[in-house]
Amino acid sequence: MNFEAKHIVRWGIPGWFYSLVIFMYFLLDDKESLVRYLNELDVSIVGITALLAVIGVIIGHLIHQISMLFGFLVFTNWKKYFRAEYELDQMIMKSNFGSEIQRIYRHRLGQVHALRALATSGILSLFTIGLLLWLYSYSIKTICLLIIVLFLTIIIFINQKYFKKNLDYFIKQIKKENIAISTRG
Repeated sequence: MNFEAKHIVRWGIPGWFYSLVIFMYFLLDDKESLVRYLNELDVSIVGITALLAVIGVIIGHLIHQISMLFGFLVFTNWKKYFRAEYELDQMIMKSNFGSEIQRIYRHRLGQVHALRALATSGILSLFTIGLLLWLYSYSIKTICLLIIVLFLTIIIFINQKYFKKNLDYFIKQIKKENIAISTRG
């Protein structure tokens, strides 16, 4: 399995965001109980940080899978998508600048997927905080946390839409240039 540092970061960020939001909820809601619980675990700060880092990557990978399912797979005609993706790959490989175009395309597609996963993390964080506020307890501080997470999730969602439109424009230009080259040749 080819596992690179970029995968850890790509999957970790949504998981770390979610974990941080939930940790902040409990820190704001009942700091004394949280500190007492962490002390009872008898684990060093370094140990807790390492554990949260690993758990964040695992949670982030699961969030990434959820975002792929609900943000892409459910609403996509797979047969049509596979054909279009294959044709685009063929155009890129035949281009004089194929490797450079492929690098740019891969980066933009990765950004779209990463931001969709982060937006999904924000939505899951909002849902979890909402449940905690309803079932556990709430305060002005935890409601402020909910508002901050809502604001950040909206920003992430807008950024994801921007990068998606940018990717779509890039693909459109690749196809346009391929048609122009085909008609000249």
